[in-house]
Amino acid sequence: MNKRLRKKKRVGEFKELGFELLGDLRPSTSDDDIDAFVDRLIVVVEARKLGFGGAGGRDGKLEGFVTRMGRGSATEDDRIALTAFLAGEDAVVRHEVGVLRDAWYGWD
Repeated sequence: MNKRLRKKKRVGEFKELGFELLGDLRPSTSDDDIDAFVDRLIVVVEARKLGFGGAGGRDGKLEGFVTRMGRGSATEDDRIALTAFLAGEDAVVRHEVGVLRDAWYGWD
């Protein structure tokens, strides 16, 4: 496959990485507190020029995938920053930050 196609298909040296975020929110968390938590999460994600796709707070769950906005990859530093953010949140009772994996073709 030539370089142009590898770039277009985001493979080889153009592979882009992201990671999964999973968590449970405290059952007693009010809707207003969930909204405030999601707002704080968005601030952290956007400050790192990342994007988050998934469910944030619905049914007491946090489930989604994080990747770089535009072209590029999320980094280990991004994973560490989001792990620290989630660990410091009172609304979050359990969280899991997945390993870096292919954001385009890394699905089972």
